[in-house]
Amino acid sequence: MIRTEPSEKQIHTSGLKSVIDSLEKQGYLECAQEAVSVTPVADQPVIFSVTVPFENIDPLAVLEILAESDQFQYYWEHPDERLGISAGRAIRKISCPGQCAAAGRNGKSSDRFTATSEAIKKACEDIVEYSAFRHSLAGVHFLGGFSFFDRQDAEAWKNFNASDFFVPEWSFVRDGELCLLTVNKEVPKNISAEKLADSVRATIDRMATQLLKSTSAALHEEPAPAHEYAEVIEEPESLGKWIENISAAKKLIELGALTKIVLSRMLRVRLCGRQQPTRILNQLRNEYPSCYTFMMRPEGKTAFVGSTPERLLSIRSNYILTEGLAGSISRGKTATEDAIMEKKLLSSAKDLEEHRLVVEDIREKLRNFCDEVNHPAQPGIKKFTNVQHLYTPISAWTNNKYDPFVILRSLHPTPAVGGVPSRKALGLIPEYELYERGWYAAPVGWLNSKGRGEFVVAIRSGLITEHEALFYAGCGIVQDSDPVAEWEETKLKLIPMLTAINHA
Repeated sequence: MIRTEPSEKQIHTSGLKSVIDSLEKQGYLECAQEAVSVTPVADQPVIFSVTVPFENIDPLAVLEILAESDQFQYYWEHPDERLGISAGRAIRKISCPGQCAAAGRNGKSSDRFTATSEAIKKACEDIVEYSAFRHSLAGVHFLGGFSFFDRQDAEAWKNFNASDFFVPEWSFVRDGELCLLTVNKEVPKNISAEKLADSVRATIDRMATQLLKSTSAALHEEPAPAHEYAEVIEEPESLGKWIENISAAKKLIELGALTKIVLSRMLRVRLCGRQQPTRILNQLRNEYPSCYTFMMRPEGKTAFVGSTPERLLSIRSNYILTEGLAGSISRGKTATEDAIMEKKLLSSAKDLEEHRLVVEDIREKLRNFCDEVNHPAQPGIKKFTNVQHLYTPISAWTNNKYDPFVILRSLHPTPAVGGVPSRKALGLIPEYELYERGWYAAPVGWLNSKGRGEFVVAIRSGLITEHEALFYAGCGIVQDSDPVAEWEETKLKLIPMLTAINHA
């Protein structure tokens, strides 16, 4: 039972205490009373969620100040769209271990998507929300993602399941000039509404004090000198194995068993010193403002970090946005060279065919949910700092209010990270890759209690542990692919993460 007590007038205040006082006058205590009253009959602990306006602070700074080293941490930002979300300390975890290895690798099962969806719907039945005003980003957010295959049992990814979503104790959203702080509490049995309201208010007051003191103190502090370094560990036989596996895949394509398969490689980086993933995030978002910068850190330890150019699904009510992003070339060193490279990409038969397969696959999958799917007839170019891609934006209106996870299940994996035909390619990827993908190239994102959500394809990413980082990059292999050229393309795609960790 999601309930919001709205006020159409946006609240501006110089002190957080006055915000809470005004909320109480508008029904804050009544919502606390409702949460307390439904707790005895609820099947699971009721979540009482309170959203208040906050002063404009960088969400990444909020994460650095409020996050606890041994607790859940989350970050999401698209600088060009002026949207950022940070969150910490989980009060609810929704996980699915996935299917057996054979089922996961020889065909995708819907179970983990369905199980996640059902668990989130169930959780929403026992949420009571209070917000100072109507906003689609107020209230409870479910933050997480999925592994690439239906089963996740790679040792490096032991802190991640096949599906993990978290309800944080706190989340901070910056949407343009507006900032929102949300505090979520599980309601204990036999608590009074007054004590529940006071508990939430105390949490908000504590966080506000911590943020204000920390940001003020930071103005007078000198940055600590960095003593960390990162050393790339490249196995001598890596290129040879890559050429061998690409050549084997091309033979299958020539025989007609496949049209395309996406193969990737992992680069190991030895770390010295204590790594701060938020420093990596800061570098990535500054260098790649047109990308989605993200971090998923389930237990405050291993962090999955990336800056991906590829949106998988953005949904608001019945409106869907996605895109085809396949076919790439480097940026030029001059404006003229860049224009020449762009023209070369737009006329590349190999890249155009690879891109066409992705767009057609997405379009056909969306037709199961939508009466009309719209996209340009020809791809354009999407430019990033070090690479440019063939790009086709795709939009659609669903013909019913479909579950976002049903659509996600259908879209993942796109041919941009899997292959064509999908089932055959997915069965062969583990044979030709020398590592297990974990969450690399899988859907990562969020969905909130208002039905708004966004998921990306987690490429241009890496897994950061205490002593090493694992970075990933892949290429679409078709009949005309040159193994050495594809190797060079992976080196280009590894630049963002390597640069970020060296600067961090």
